[in-house]
Amino acid sequence: MNKKSYVNYYFLAEENIKKKRYEEAKENLLNSLDLKKSFKSLNLLGIIYLHLMEYEKSIKIFENLIKSNFSNDSIHNNFGLALKNKESYIKAIEQFELALKLNPKNHLSFFNLGNIFFDLKQNKNAEKNFKSCLKLKKDYVPALINLSALYLNKKEYKKSYNLLVRCMKLKNETLPVLENISKIHLLNKDFDQAEIFIKKIIKNHPKLLNKILPVALGYTYQGESKKYKNICLFYNRQLKLPKSPFSINYIKNCKQAKLGFIGPDFRNHPIGFFLKDMLPELKKKIEVNIFNTVNYQDEISEFAKKHTKWIQCEKLNDELLAELIHQKKIDVLVDTSGMTRTNKLKVFKLKPVKIQVSWAGWLASTHMREIDYIVGDNFVTPEKDDKNFTEKVYRFKDIWCTYSRSVFNDLKLKKKINNADKIIFGCFQRPEKITSNALKVWSEILLKIKNSNIYFINNTIDIFEKKKLSDFLKKNKVNLSRIFFINPLSRENYLNYFNLVDINLDTFPYNGGTTSFESTFMNIPTLTMKNDSFMFRCGESINKNLDMGDWIADDNDDYVDKAISFSNKKLLNNIKKKLDTQNTNSVLFDSKKFSNEFVDMVLKII
Repeated sequence: MNKKSYVNYYFLAEENIKKKRYEEAKENLLNSLDLKKSFKSLNLLGIIYLHLMEYEKSIKIFENLIKSNFSNDSIHNNFGLALKNKESYIKAIEQFELALKLNPKNHLSFFNLGNIFFDLKQNKNAEKNFKSCLKLKKDYVPALINLSALYLNKKEYKKSYNLLVRCMKLKNETLPVLENISKIHLLNKDFDQAEIFIKKIIKNHPKLLNKILPVALGYTYQGESKKYKNICLFYNRQLKLPKSPFSINYIKNCKQAKLGFIGPDFRNHPIGFFLKDMLPELKKKIEVNIFNTVNYQDEISEFAKKHTKWIQCEKLNDELLAELIHQKKIDVLVDTSGMTRTNKLKVFKLKPVKIQVSWAGWLASTHMREIDYIVGDNFVTPEKDDKNFTEKVYRFKDIWCTYSRSVFNDLKLKKKINNADKIIFGCFQRPEKITSNALKVWSEILLKIKNSNIYFINNTIDIFEKKKLSDFLKKNKVNLSRIFFINPLSRENYLNYFNLVDINLDTFPYNGGTTSFESTFMNIPTLTMKNDSFMFRCGESINKNLDMGDWIADDNDDYVDKAISFSNKKLLNNIKKKLDTQNTNSVLFDSKKFSNEFVDMVLKII
């Protein structure tokens, strides 16, 4: 036997492991073991199999070592890791505990036990073991990160944040640390701080650019127009695409214009609700193509397939999708996502068609010069705000979009008048849209209208959000007995809950859109407020088109005054009857009329 060769192979394996070249290290050790069977080489080979995710081989090696009485806390710990990765959790726990019997100061075994209990959602055991690990090694960053993640899941944000700050002080700004600390800032609606940490993520991981989009959305909720614009400009710069490679030289199709919609939301989603009744009307005059970017099917997507040229393209990257759209010779391409995480703005940046339009899904400028038009109306996008849009605003005569009446007709909805003695205010919005300013105003309304309650009706309001909302209202002297939370179990269930409410309270400065359409259909008036941020003025447009301008407040005080003046059961019942009559012919639900206008727009701009 050549002892020198055996030793050389072993040292080569160690060097390759340091460089994370595990396949080469495996070959080195196999060569070493051909020359001499040794505990050290077998143990190291078992560790290499762990890195290569060849867990069965790793398990076999560690089992044989233990049977041969070659065991220590490190071997039991690594054996446990292999078993954990094969989801043999009970056996893995036994190995980690054996490691700790041999060496009670093995912080890694405590850490690995913590991870198993975390995976099994046994939070108390997980927390206990992570803390034991940190007691032995207080600056062990993986344990700090995982314990912070545990607290984050439990919505104990302060504890989670403090651990992440410890990581930062240890000069650790890895992706998990930055992701979790930015997530906490987002949950606390501290969008300025979230922006700082997410930009750090993007600097090191450019492919994670879409992580900045919740910050953009947060600024729209707060009406922070300048900050929102800066995020858009940052986002567009980071796309770093060359000039469009596409040559738009095909001749306009004289027989039939080609319209394309692109996005993930042609389903049970606001976009699907807006578009459904339009599609049969649009296809009478133009060719309609839908480039669907997710693999999801429901009754609305199945309906859409029957009335369009449906192209399923979730497997295509942005470049290939842009190429496909260009090949189809689409005249007008419509974006329905805007600055949301599921957008395809990179496709629009590549400019595969001559005319690109933003519609329905985003009522603020994307500040992307490759998008030519945004669809609006005289209320949601008044002329005075043209300077704030990179896109040219195409104003429809009445309203920027309509809600498909058939979406309601397919459900078992019962419209009732609430005959309870109390005035019931309702908020149907997601909690992230509810600002502290809105809550303060609603508190004042409840205090001034003694005989009133408020219902928060949305299935995204979890225990943490309920506590936050309740604590805020309580701090503003609203008795908790007047606050109710309802988590609807179905869409039909959700819409029927409008019958519990007398007045739908719109959020501000970011107005609701879909909920205000739904509230109107269920004959419930919406109290909204003017939005000076030139973003998402849906409530104002809807009420103007209902000839309900008196339900649009100028400011906080006016919002309170209007809520008080309208809090009369007889008056409210008359308004509900009026809405019931109006809804039959309202432009809000006249998809045929709107579709004709949409076709006119397409033919005019191409």
